[in-house]
Amino acid sequence: MEVSRPQQTLAAPVRFEGVGIHLGQPARIEVLPAPVDSGRLFVSQGQEIPALHERVSSVERCTVLSAGEVSVSTVEHLLAACAGLQLDNLRILVDGPEVPILDGSAMPFVKAFLAAGVVCQERPARRHVLTRPLFVHDKNALVLALPATETQLEYSLHYQHPMITYQQVTHTSTPESFLSGLAPARTYAFMEEVEGLLERGLARGGDLSNALVIRSDGYTSALRFPDEPVRHKCLDLVALGSGSGS
Repeated sequence: MEVSRPQQTLAAPVRFEGVGIHLGQPARIEVLPAPVDSGRLFVSQGQEIPALHERVSSVERCTVLSAGEVSVSTVEHLLAACAGLQLDNLRILVDGPEVPILDGSAMPFVKAFLAAGVVCQERPARRHVLTRPLFVHDKNALVLALPATETQLEYSLHYQHPMITYQQVTHTSTPESFLSGLAPARTYAFMEEVEGLLERGLARGGDLSNALVIRSDGYTSALRFPDEPVRHKCLDLVALGSGSGS
């Protein structure tokens, strides 16, 4: 049985600066402590965008949150870090169309948050209890959620590719397991799809410092885990469950 815990926020502001992986434009954010029950809230061009599933406007190669004409792209690694460290209340000021990609994983966000400090707040964290099975799917993917006494994620990855055929990982939802097992895993792409991504206006800020590129005979850099691709997919799944409580 999962134990009730207090809500949490940062002890001090944290700033990140870099490039957006898809549009290739400068990207800056400042993550600020926030009061209890405020949730994770993005602010762009003066518009507040809560990190809620109903604000998701696109999932083409990244997650985009929108409010009216204003949107923030590639929020998933930042939100995974927030969820993985159980940071409930944050105000995220965004300068640019995307969250900076940094090294392509959640680890730079995690390290900076831990350096700033995590503080407990005076109210308990909200718990969402599943009472029946739920699932969503399309022709290539299925997400199934089942009632359980503790949160555990399992991700199975299937490709018809010489370097990846099948990978599977199970993640127990604790900050310690997120830090050691998922946070370092980088985003990736197959060499065969890079040209197509660029033609669609994506991956313009991508390079070998912020993404793992998979060739037919190997990888463009040393793997951080033998099964790094599936661990990164599970990292993204952590972000999907990080909706604001506000």
